[in-house]
Formats: sequence, structure tokens, C-alpha cells
Amino acid sequence: MNHPRDNRRGGTIRGLCLLLLSLSACAPPGVGPITPTGRETLVPPTSPGLTLPTPSLTPPVLSSATVEPAPAASPTPSPLISEGPTITESPAPLATPSPTGFLSPTETPLPPIPEPSPAVPSVFVGETSVILNMYGWESALLASEPDQPFYPYPALNFDAVTGLTSRTYPAVVLENAYTRAVVLPQLGGRVLHWDDKVTGQRLTYHNPSIKPTRWGYRGWWLATGGIEWAFPTDEHGLNEYRPWHYQLLSGEDWRGVRVWDTDDRTGLEVSVTLRLYGGRSELFVAPRITNPTDVAQPFQFWSNAMLTLSGTSRPSEKLIFWVPTETMMVHSTGDGSLPGPRGVMSWPEYGGRDFGRYVEWHSYLGLFATESRGAAGAYDLGSEQGFVRTYPGQIARGVKLFALGDLPASLYTDGESRYFEFWGGYTRSFFPEDYASLAPGGFVSWEERWYPIHGIGGLDWATEQLAVALRVEEEGVMVGACAPRPTRVTLTLLQHGEVAATWSPSVGPDAPFRTFHTGRGDGWRLRVEQGGRILAEIAP
Repeated sequence: MNHPRDNRRGGTIRGLCLLLLSLSACAPPGVGPITPTGRETLVPPTSPGLTLPTPSLTPPVLSSATVEPAPAASPTPSPLISEGPTITESPAPLATPSPTGFLSPTETPLPPIPEPSPAVPSVFVGETSVILNMYGWESALLASEPDQPFYPYPALNFDAVTGLTSRTYPAVVLENAYTRAVVLPQLGGRVLHWDDKVTGQRLTYHNPSIKPTRWGYRGWWLATGGIEWAFPTDEHGLNEYRPWHYQLLSGEDWRGVRVWDTDDRTGLEVSVTLRLYGGRSELFVAPRITNPTDVAQPFQFWSNAMLTLSGTSRPSEKLIFWVPTETMMVHSTGDGSLPGPRGVMSWPEYGGRDFGRYVEWHSYLGLFATESRGAAGAYDLGSEQGFVRTYPGQIARGVKLFALGDLPASLYTDGESRYFEFWGGYTRSFFPEDYASLAPGGFVSWEERWYPIHGIGGLDWATEQLAVALRVEEEGVMVGACAPRPTRVTLTLLQHGEVAATWSPSVGPDAPFRTFHTGRGDGWRLRVEQGGRILAEIAP
């Protein structure tokens, strides 16, 4: 997300006029022919790079004609694919959501996380429905012109947006004993809700009254919440607002759902497959971009998780970020004490402030990590709730944080609910020099794991198997660990190289470990072992 000082996301150079390059045949596993995007470590460019057209900051009023939602884009459920046990439900066609009554423009409390049905097996996928409070934006869509950078996607006449109503959307629920994800095919195939069933907390932001903002590549965007798929451009992409196709999936010990769409401009196909396994808390996320055309096509792909982690409708002052990188590159900011776009700042501390703490993000700020180390996350020290995202850093290089700072909530909702954004991308940044190019017939795919953590007192190191916290306090050292599946670990606390304490707890999604070792002084380190193998030595 990018918020320049006029409160719009127009600071990034837009468009897709990239050079279409011949692609190397030497691609990493799971990747078809693509144009190399450079080194894994992001450095500030020495030249402006390729220039892309910039969209107008003012939504154009091109004609009085409106664009009706395209019937062809209606999400089409396909039969359940079975690779083992099947599920008896047959997906039904999604109905177009319709208003069910007028709501006053006041903030709605966070919806409760539903109790699991006694009939829910170890892992389940099925269909349900959700109710969203939303302003009427569909009738305000306007046809775009060929010379506009987001053509043929529609613009929006903000003056024609109608009042708040309650709408029912068909959805897909994917859940096991630890995790629940609710997918909304009709709004870009997004994960609308991501819940930690062990703590009963919703990790994702829930917008109580969704209204269009002037942010995003098209000059309008819906801050719906959840986890959206931004494609094929930077910012929030172009097709996140419209229906995607979907298909329920089934395996011997897992259930899943695949959502997909085709870009109207390039013909690139995008799909995201979500899977849950029994007995594990990770949400497996597998994007795939395919080029069925006969020319190379430029693209970006990002997942944008809008989160709170506080158990309330806004992040708390006890929120911390864990991004293992030495420096960050600024995307945009309203903080005059920080570097401007493409400027590099040390991480997490810069200018005497610790930006690893949410409370220091006074103004809107977007930061790209300059290193791809395969894991990142966030944790709320008040609610004791957090999450970890793991990813193949040699393929999907992008990590971005964004917080609203002092931007008013009235720009995207009614009331005072807020969120922060945690992005993961195929490319290293939104800047035009980092766009990728996909060869004719080429594809790129990878798999990520997102899992909740709780009860460990922070987040200081993580892999796809384990998350660990280490905090030095005046009277001693706090140590915590949580894992997405049951496992045994050995944690050895060292002081100046000497063993101070050792623990060998069994940890899992519902069994976090946390202890406190009394002792003063410095020189503390924590050795993490699993299965007789040293995974890491962590310094505070």
C-alpha cells in the first residue's frame, strides 16, 4: 500500500510498459522460463529504470454509462477433485449478493468466531455464506479509456456510490482443529477471515463498513480486509474486486480450495491454492502464474494480509514486527524524518527509534525488506497472538510492511477500526525496475506456509517448523516456543558461552512453551535444536 501526502496511493510509478525480454532456460525448481529479477538482496537503484505510465490521481468521469459486472467473470464452482476421501457436498453456483437492508453508518463489533460443528472431521472444506456491510459501488463503475493505464478495468465515480447495505456472499470454509480460513470467491478469491481456533482470535482485519477508497492502481480500492491477491500490477492489483473461479479440493489427509482468474490485459492466468492438513495449523498458500500467450508479459504478484492481531478492531501499541533484514527500503511515507521513496534505512532501529514496534509508526509508512530470508511475522505482546509467514526466498523475494499512521479511518470505513498490512511478493518491490517478465508458455509457482502462534511472549526467530521468542529483562531471560505441528525441541540458554539452562519441551499449535530463567548480566544466547540438529543460536 502506498499513501502519498494527498492520501492516495499514487506515489508508485504505474503501468506495465516494460521491456519484454528473452528468458533464461535456467529457472529454479517449480519455475518456468522467466526473466531474472536480479540479486536476492535489494539495493537502491542507481538509475530511474524503466518508466511506466502514471494513472490519474483523480477518478476520471468518462461518460454517464456505467459498467455492469461482467457475467463471464462470475465465480464458477467446479466438481470436487478427490485424491483420497471425498466430501459429500456438491458446490452450488454462487448467487450475486443483494442488499438485505439499510444499515446506519456506525461501526459494527467484530463478528464472533463460530464454534466448530461437532461433525467437523480432522480437516474439512465446504460452502457457507458471510454477511458484509458495504457501500454500493457496483453501480458507480465507469468504463475506462484505452489510454488509461488500468484499461480495460473500470474506473469509479465516487459521487455515484450509494449507501451502506448488508449483503450476503457465498463463501468457502476450510478448517481443522486449529485453524479456520473463510474464502470469498466473489471478491477476488481472498481469504476473508483467518482464525486461530486455539485462542479464539481472528488474525485478519474485519472492516465493519466497506467503502471505496481512492487508493490503488485504478484510483479506487475496497479495504475489505483478510488476505487479498494483488495481480498483475503493483499496489492492490487490478482484479481483486471481482469474482474469481473456484474449485474444492480433497486429498488423503488434507482439504483445500483453488481460486483463479485471467487478466483482461495480458492474458496471464493466476491461481492460488489453499490447503489445510489434519493435525497441523499451517495454511499452505501456493500461487501460480501462467502465460498462455505467444509473447512475454510483465507482471507483479503480491499477497496482502490486512491484520490486527490484538483481538480488537485495531492493532495495539504492543504490536511488534519481526522481519530478519539489516535494512529496509522506503516505498512511501508521511514521516518527514525518514528517507523518501527508494531511500534505505537501518532496521529495526533508525534515528533513535525502534520501527520494530508499531507504536513508532506515527505517520503512514511502507517499507520493503532488502533481504529475503524465508520467514517473517508479527506478534502482539498484549493479546499474546501472532503469526509467521515462511516462503522460498530464492523465488518469492518480496516482504513489505505498511501501517496507516495518522491517516483517518474515515477514508475506508465508518468508525475507528484500523489495520496494518503485511505483504509477501514474487518481486522485491513495487518499483518498475523490479517487475518480472514471463516468457510465452512459461509459468512460475511456489508454496508458502502461514501459521498462527500464541503464548510465547514475542517473536525473534522462526522457520516453517518452529517459532521462538527470547527476551532479556532486568531479572532474567524469558524463552518461548510454538510450532504448527506437535514436535519436541531442545532449547539451551547460554551466557558467555556457558550453559545456564536447558529445556526439552513438547510444543504444538495448542501447546506453546514459555519459561523464565532468573539471572543478571549480558552475553545471553539461545541454542535451538530439533531431532539432534542445531537449527540456530539466537541473540537478543
